[in-house]
Amino acid sequence: MNKLKPTKELRNNILFRIRQEERRRAKVYLFSYASIIPFSLIGVVLSIRYVSEGFYQSGFYEYLSLLFSGDSAVYTYWKELSLSLIDSMPIIGIIAFLMALGALIWSGANTFTNTRRFILQAN
Repeated sequence: MNKLKPTKELRNNILFRIRQEERRRAKVYLFSYASIIPFSLIGVVLSIRYVSEGFYQSGFYEYLSLLFSGDSAVYTYWKELSLSLIDSMPIIGIIAFLMALGALIWSGANTFTNTRRFILQAN
């Protein structure tokens, strides 16, 4: 089978359309990932407030201060104290914080990558 060679003008048109489509795709991805960043920042701030309030309300700091008090009873009952610490942790707030932080990091990394692609496609 013979290889078909497009004319120079057709080849240039094809390459131009490919570059144009790559630039459009990079722009769409850039704006979609960049729009997630403000929401995830708000989520991180709100989840930090929720976790800090959860720590204060659950009595986690009291158990933690008991651990560092230096009392010999603490060393005797360290298993019960560690279970009380785990039980008083605001797990849902910590999970919400980690999810918001993960979304922030993920969208930030993808925004950076697509910004680079968008800039390189412009040149």
